[in-house]
Amino acid sequence: MKQILTAGLTPSWQHVLEFDSLCLAKVNRALNSIWFSAGKSVNAAIAVHTLGGQVLPVFPGSGPNTQKMREDLSRLGMECRILPVKHDIRVCTTLVDRQEGTVTELVENGNPLSSDELASWIEFYSDQLKRSQLVVISGSLPPGTPSELYGEMVSRTPSGIPMLLDFRGQGLKQCLKYRPFVIKPNLEELEQTVGYEIPNEKELLKACRNLNSLGAQWVIVSNGPNDLYAVNASDVIRLTPPKLISKPGEVLCPIGCGDALTGALALSISRGNSMENALRFAMDAAVENLRQLTSCRFSGSFRT
Repeated sequence: MKQILTAGLTPSWQHVLEFDSLCLAKVNRALNSIWFSAGKSVNAAIAVHTLGGQVLPVFPGSGPNTQKMREDLSRLGMECRILPVKHDIRVCTTLVDRQEGTVTELVENGNPLSSDELASWIEFYSDQLKRSQLVVISGSLPPGTPSELYGEMVSRTPSGIPMLLDFRGQGLKQCLKYRPFVIKPNLEELEQTVGYEIPNEKELLKACRNLNSLGAQWVIVSNGPNDLYAVNASDVIRLTPPKLISKPGEVLCPIGCGDALTGALALSISRGNSMENALRFAMDAAVENLRQLTSCRFSGSFRT
């Protein structure tokens, strides 16, 4: 059976700590502690799976955190493919302050990969493409990894497989000549990619059309609770996210919302939906994710 492939080099073993009130420079006792699989490409895969799609996440890792992630994904009913490397998967930590309603994210960089490991990764990724109907490549590169690695991954992807790319900068620009179906920077990432500030809608559309001219079929730009834009060579789709009101005592957590959008968008596109309908579903998934501390795990009631 054909499936969505999600690929990324910086997964994370996520730790969420909830506090009644978080006080810096003091001892804080957590009300709750949760560990789970995360990282951009893994989050997107979990979104696809819990929304009812077929998906295979692939990533590098070795060690205790990697084994915990494998077991966690298995409990969700997911398969994964993991390239053995020297270093374990990083830990990222989320601090939730219930009194203030705030969420603070502490992010470790991914561990570096050797040149031999990077070469093995390219072959490992290429081997997974045979059963893929759509590919998502997302997330940052480990320290010291050349930005050309993204382009090499994209060049190995057969032209008949739609690609959704969720990363930024020079690495993204190097992939545009391969005509990816979707690139999905947020506004800050778009500015980093084009190299200048984007103060208004006119400049945003100009930047998107420039990326269209370089090869991106669709440029989708999110900006938190503000309007989402999807731009191709001839059309502009502008959608306003629904407003979400928190319940008493509830903390809305924005972490993973972009990944929820990526996963839901990939699933809806793979099912043949129009771009506008796919975006509406993906935007609803991103908003729904705000209510979750464990990113991108959707209940059975939330489906296409």
